[in-house]
This record gives sequence, structure tokens and C-alpha cells, in this order.
Amino acid sequence: MKSRKAVIEALNDAIQETGTLTVLHTNVIASKIGLSATEFETLDIIRRHQPITAGELATYCGLTTGGMTGIVDRLEAAGFVKRVRDHKDRRRVFIEPVSKSAAERRVWKLYRPMDKAFHETVSGYGEEELQCFVRFCETMNGHVKEIISKLRNN
Repeated sequence: MKSRKAVIEALNDAIQETGTLTVLHTNVIASKIGLSATEFETLDIIRRHQPITAGELATYCGLTTGGMTGIVDRLEAAGFVKRVRDHKDRRRVFIEPVSKSAAERRVWKLYRPMDKAFHETVSGYGEEELQCFVRFCETMNGHVKEIISKLRNN
């Protein structure tokens, strides 16, 4: 049986490899649909954090508002997002994903093998184990967000 230290090192190594493979997978999917990895990841951020303005999105991604405008323009031209005026303040514009679009269907088709692999993998774990994974990921995501913020501000 491995020691706690050895298990923690193995987990850390596995997580780092998962991160690397996720970046590589993102790059492949993005290139297949004609986007850069940054544009593709921005699309995921829009989907997860809506409603979101271009300025909020730029801050979240650590980009300039001008750079973000270009990304949103390309995502809009490709049919992934749309700009929607705030009905309370017409000067404010939200960036929203276009659901059920041809672009979204192309992405989903490319993600099907990953989705299948994910569901096959989690089928071997009990509910308590899965809840532990969720808690671990949520906690780590919070730490990573803090670390990113500190790195950007130094």
C-alpha cells in the first residue's frame, strides 16, 4: 500500500496531466471549428457566467476590452454568441451563447467521445465518492481563481 505522501504526489501528477491533456483537447476542438483556444474557452466562460458584459468578460479573462471585443466579434460571426441589449439599461450589452445553433451542434458532436468517456468513468464510482470529487474540484477551482488573480496583479 502506498503512503499518504505517495498517493498525494500521484494525485497531483495525475491532475497536472489532466490539465495538460485538457489544454490539448481544447486546442484540437477549437481548431476543428475554426476558433483559437482562447476564443473557445471564452465561449465556455460566457456559457457559465451569463449574463455577462464584454467588460466583465475581459476582466474575467485578463484581457483588454479591445481584445475582448475582437474575440466576441469572431464568436458572433461564427454563430456561437449574440449581443443582447439590457432591457433595463439600453446602453448595456450582454454577451449570450446561441443555444441550439449549428455552431453549438458542431461542438457537441466533437465532444461526444469525451462525454461518453466521462460517463463510463463515473459509472464506476458511488455517490459519496462523486460528491467528494465535486467538493475537491470546487475547492481547487476556488484556489486556482485566487492564484490567477494574484499572478495578474503582481
